[in-house]
Amino acid sequence: MVRVAVILALALMQALYGAPEWLRPDGAPYLVRALAYPFFHGNWWHLAVNAIAIWTIYDPKRKPCKPCTDLLLSFLISVLVYPLSLRPVIGCSNILYAALGMRTPPLSHPWWKQPAVTIFVIVTLAMVFIPRFSATTHVAAFLLGMGVASLRRFKSNLLRDAGRYL
Repeated sequence: MVRVAVILALALMQALYGAPEWLRPDGAPYLVRALAYPFFHGNWWHLAVNAIAIWTIYDPKRKPCKPCTDLLLSFLISVLVYPLSLRPVIGCSNILYAALGMRTPPLSHPWWKQPAVTIFVIVTLAMVFIPRFSATTHVAAFLLGMGVASLRRFKSNLLRDAGRYL
């Protein structure tokens, strides 16, 4: 339900505003741009790719998650990585990379041997050479998402072990 609401909200923003001029570096205060950029996309193709990614990442059948908490944390991560961009950033892909990072299993798990992970890494590395993408913010969002996942695992292990010994 959450993923449908997010996709519909993004489509509505695209239909009403497209990519507003005030998102340019000289158009609005910095904080406004950092908070607003994930909600706007360059064109319908950009929105469609991100909508497919939202649909895939937040599939409740694949891995149960707390979509509202994860979305909020992913949004906060995307705001944090905004200053790392060397060019103007637009679209919710930083939120998606943060969500992917939060859903990554621990490094001790052989998840990195799966073909989908290989494709993901190749696409992410290819973004470095595509002039319109900000690979820096995407990679930073993914790594921060992995950090959040690690902190969550640490907390749950700590609570589990504390319950065992107390």
